[in-house]
Amino acid sequence: MKLAVSSKISLIDAFCANELGIPTLELMKKSGSAVAKVIRAKANGPRVVILAGRGNNGGDGYAAACEIIKEYDVRVYDVFSAGQNSEEGKYFYSLFESLGGDVRPFESTKESLEFIKDADVIVDAIFGTGFHGEVPEDLRPLAIAIRESVKAQKIAVDVPLGINADNGCISNFVINVNATVELSFVKPGIVSYPARSFVGEIIYDDLGIPLDKITEKFPMKYNMFSYDDLSSSLPIRGMNTHKGSFGKLLMYVGSERYRGAARLALEAALRSGVGLVSYAGSESLCKELSAQYPEAIYHVFPQTEEFSDSDVERLVALSLSHNATLIGSGSSNTKMLRDLTVELLKCNTGAPIILDADAINAIAEEAQSGRDAIKNANRPVIVTPHPLEFSRLADLDVAFVQKNRLSVAESFSNDNNVTLVLKGAGTITACPGDVYINTSGSSALAKAGSGDVLAGLLASLAAQPGFEPLLASVVAVALHSVAGDRLAKLYSSYGVTPSDLPKEIAALLAEIEGRAK
Repeated sequence: MKLAVSSKISLIDAFCANELGIPTLELMKKSGSAVAKVIRAKANGPRVVILAGRGNNGGDGYAAACEIIKEYDVRVYDVFSAGQNSEEGKYFYSLFESLGGDVRPFESTKESLEFIKDADVIVDAIFGTGFHGEVPEDLRPLAIAIRESVKAQKIAVDVPLGINADNGCISNFVINVNATVELSFVKPGIVSYPARSFVGEIIYDDLGIPLDKITEKFPMKYNMFSYDDLSSSLPIRGMNTHKGSFGKLLMYVGSERYRGAARLALEAALRSGVGLVSYAGSESLCKELSAQYPEAIYHVFPQTEEFSDSDVERLVALSLSHNATLIGSGSSNTKMLRDLTVELLKCNTGAPIILDADAINAIAEEAQSGRDAIKNANRPVIVTPHPLEFSRLADLDVAFVQKNRLSVAESFSNDNNVTLVLKGAGTITACPGDVYINTSGSSALAKAGSGDVLAGLLASLAAQPGFEPLLASVVAVALHSVAGDRLAKLYSSYGVTPSDLPKEIAALLAEIEGRAK
């Protein structure tokens, strides 16, 4: 699903009115109906307070008030005591008053704040997509009152107060709502963390506008990807095929200390469709893994700290003969791992390289030169950090990263010409010109080893025909998170282990493959 930034919304409204013949008044009426429908579904009592700003978001609030005035005890607060800016907003403002509606200017008096706190439903139609920065000082008592209301069902129109619709950043006075009604398009900030924790249930209404014509006119770089998108994203496999038809993957992962990382990544790769897997590692790991997974081909190498120049050359040569290379999961962060990673980045091949975990940490030891090595690579690069690893590589404070996940991921991808998978709740996959936000997943995946499974899965897809780096990354993230969700229903979010994931991913692929036939 395409996501629209706030600057596009007014342009879309104008296009609908001027080119598609859909009057803005009609869109506002439909918006009001959509909000009214949610009020009816959520209300646990008769008293409804609508907080209306002066823009179109406030107009939507007045349109909703007109819809429900005969069903509920409705009071609208004119938050800025400024009425409405647009002709459409003025129309619904006047209509509500003509129906006997109660409109009052908002004042931060004890009486007004207590009345709002005691409502059964509070509707935030104050800023919508127009909010940026910090909640104005004179509205902070209102934000606190909304927060403190314990009985009200809180509903936001488009964007809750205190949330940036474009990047998911939050104000110190952000409110937490039960539901957010997304109108015409979902906004990228609404499905991104940290904002996602505050928006409640996301209820989407396209208002009946022709989305295909809109997106053709206004290209949108932000996307939301979910389970429903997987079926159309997996290439259909032909019958007249062989192992060479589905790519060759080289994996240099795991170490004597982190032996499980190698097993998890290898099994995930084997169960997600790649035609051939070559595993490079220590003699003891090769023996251990070959007993469990005879399907792979094994190449014995010293541990990274014992590598010689000839070992680097041999691994680089192996990489050149494969369709993708994965390095770093559960490896040892050493200078030699850094040197090896840099040499692999220099390989003049069209085959992507996936940098995970310690490969990221190793080149982040000198962050600028590490970023330069990625930016100047002679092959497509996919980087899969968790927030702390990303903070090292990007040379940013990890708290800043978590507060600005969408914007920092997009900037890093654009600046360094890389496909970035910034892991965590609402994993963000960014490449220059496109950003995908994952909407599946839960705390069931918040366990050591989950990232190793994702790395093996992603690398397997990246090696296969039909999966360029962005698609491989987006699909891998979705498969991984949906598998975690399904397992959580069986074992709880407490009981899922990363070892459960590869088989569940395979089962999910079988389900999707069956639906495609």
